Amino acid sequence: MFYTEMHLNKKIVFLFFLMQIDFASSQVVNIENKRIYDDTSGASGSIDASFSAMKTKDLLVNVFFRPKIQYKTIKHYYLIISDLMYSKGGDRVYSNSGLFHFQYAYRLKGPLKWENYFQTQYNHLLNQQSKIIIGSGLRLKCYDSKGYKFFTGISAFIEREELINSQIIQNDVRLSNYISWYFDPKKHYFFSGVLYLQPSFQDFSDIRIMGQYSLNFHFTKRTDFKVEFTHFYDSRPSLGVVKSTFNSSFGIRMKLGEK
Repeated sequence: MFYTEMHLNKKIVFLFFLMQIDFASSQVVNIENKRIYDDTSGASGSIDASFSAMKTKDLLVNVFFRPKIQYKTIKHYYLIISDLMYSKGGDRVYSNSGLFHFQYAYRLKGPLKWENYFQTQYNHLLNQQSKIIIGSGLRLKCYDSKGYKFFTGISAFIEREELINSQIIQNDVRLSNYISWYFDPKKHYFFSGVLYLQPSFQDFSDIRIMGQYSLNFHFTKRTDFKVEFTHFYDSRPSLGVVKSTFNSSFGIRMKLGEK
């Protein structure tokens, strides 16, 4: 079966969009998978950026920029994350979203930390002109031994959201509960995940639930099988946004070389 040039352009943009998106349809942003889990102090991080342009009938432009900087000492922890994404083909904008997140944590005693965070974002897929979050709470390292880590946290945050083409500004105060885990025995599999529960203080039936999970099987010495699944539920979403969404992916990674 042959596709027209227009259909091909749309499929290319849509494929790029699926490859780069970090579950943009969710209002709960997974910060847990942005952390750098190592035992060393000091600064670390990365910058992930890409720009592409292709001209056939229409000009297709795709841009994303994702810097991540982490700095930690025995007592202090800093994390800065930014995520900007833009995708356009012809007269149609497929994605236009951005996020900035700053987090500071102070170790109180042993495995307990006091976390404070600020986040601002926009996302046209969510009919979101702007959203600001300010929160504070506690994070507990429940277990950490031989490649197995388990964390839990609770915090409260205020949020202010302005919708596109609307005079309505939504203000809310929410409770944020989460558990996260990282199992890496380095022999047979790697399993990580996080689950967020965010009810509103004004009405606990107004709740957001988000989970993100990644499982890698070491199928053979040189072959890994990877499964990823993300789900999101909002009991009272913004106008034009569905209540429940999910995303799943499956893949195989093969290692080459003599070792």
